[in-house]
Amino acid sequence: MYIWSKPASAQVFKHTRKWPEDSTALTLHAARNMVVSGQVCLRDTDTAFEVTALEVGSLPAGITAATYVTDYVTYNDGVPYPDILSTKTACHVTMNTTQSLWFSFTVGEDAPVGTHTVTVTVKTSLGDYSIDWKLTVYPVTLPAPKDSAFGHEYFLNPFSNFPKDHPCEKPPCEPFYTHIRYDEGWWALMANFAKTLKTMRVNSLNIPVMALLSDGGSKRISDTEWELDFGLFDRFVEHFMAHGSFRYLSVCSVIGAVNGKYMQALDENGKVFWLEIYTPACEAWARTFYSSLYKHFEEKGWLPMLQMRLQDEPHTSEFWKWAKDLCRECMPGIICGEPLDTHTVSRELCGYVDQYIPRIEVYEEGKDYYLERQKAGDQVWCYSCCYPFEMGWMNKFIDLPPIYSRLMKWACFTHGITGFLHWGFNYWDISLYGLHPDARFKGDGFIVYPDAENNSLMLSARGLNTIDGLQDWELLNLLSEKNPAAAKAISRRVAFGFTDLHTDPLSLEAARAEVLTLLS
Repeated sequence: MYIWSKPASAQVFKHTRKWPEDSTALTLHAARNMVVSGQVCLRDTDTAFEVTALEVGSLPAGITAATYVTDYVTYNDGVPYPDILSTKTACHVTMNTTQSLWFSFTVGEDAPVGTHTVTVTVKTSLGDYSIDWKLTVYPVTLPAPKDSAFGHEYFLNPFSNFPKDHPCEKPPCEPFYTHIRYDEGWWALMANFAKTLKTMRVNSLNIPVMALLSDGGSKRISDTEWELDFGLFDRFVEHFMAHGSFRYLSVCSVIGAVNGKYMQALDENGKVFWLEIYTPACEAWARTFYSSLYKHFEEKGWLPMLQMRLQDEPHTSEFWKWAKDLCRECMPGIICGEPLDTHTVSRELCGYVDQYIPRIEVYEEGKDYYLERQKAGDQVWCYSCCYPFEMGWMNKFIDLPPIYSRLMKWACFTHGITGFLHWGFNYWDISLYGLHPDARFKGDGFIVYPDAENNSLMLSARGLNTIDGLQDWELLNLLSEKNPAAAKAISRRVAFGFTDLHTDPLSLEAARAEVLTLLS
């Protein structure tokens, strides 16, 4: 039996072999309020075997452990990609293939500082294998997600029932949920959504406003009047806030994406339909919608958290400007921003956008412009969605190294970017981006997997690396308050930009250790 350890940023395929420099030794470097992980890899060249259990020895107070078995996703390229971090405790391993097992440690606020020995054990049908790792806890504490200076957001898909006639011929995670919207099981699932978002340091809640208003009984009462009921909207937001850790409440855009000149509204039956912009009815609806949202957020005490998304990826600035002018009138002082996939429109929206969110290649195209906007007081985030798909660019696709999901946040720190949005949290059932074998943007529509058995979610290797990257950003940000030159130098060395980066997992772990040592 071959057995060795790998950092969390290493991608371990079934065909991955043990290199001469590989060993069982592994040191994890952590601050308090942090999650750190590593992998144990097993391979036998003579026989198949069973993994029967994963165990962790006694841990110091304030440190807890979780274990995962790597599961694989196969698309039309025929490659089994290691991505699902399954909560199961057993698996079958065929001869001459490698299986990785994950051990994650949550270091609490009261965890003792120092280097601790943690024993991880893999029990198999061929025997039990125990390894001693080192876990070094530094006298540094990360802020909670809601207190972070970095914004992190996903577009959510909370309303799909994920039916059993899923378009995948062989989906890896059957069965999908079969809840009816708003039943008891659905609300329990949403609580687990919120907890997973908290684990992933997501602090900006993307709110599907029109569905909640429609399902909550809001409706049109005349050609130019609407009656809005925020009861269900409030229950949704408060449910997520009770289980998550949010700094921002981001209301979804309701103007048609890209070239749309129509705005979602509600008809007499409370159903969503489209109104053409510039018509009297649309003007009346937009004023009602924006002013009612503002007043309601003010009454709830949520106004400081509010962020408005106006039109997703606009390819003309006309309708975004129209909406922003109305927001200035009806929602004074509210931050308005949106994913922007062309630099031309970004420049046209100068003076209108408060929070620029260019796609990563759009940011690289206009770095000087976005630096100017930062100096002028505008926020600059970045996002990824489908493009760029050329090799060399960091992205969150399954068929790219998961370390990219971590390094994206290093590139953000290098350029003073203070937030990141990824469109796909759980769009498993959209064939172009989801679990369909012929998906073009493999995995881009989801960063978690369904766990129907536990009415919950499973993390992915990409998701865990995203957590690591966000934690690294926090550490660099803390260091920048103490030694900004050192923080920027280390960050630039690791990721100078979204294409200029170092992808060696051990080097990345050493960089984190260097930052933690300087902070100490």
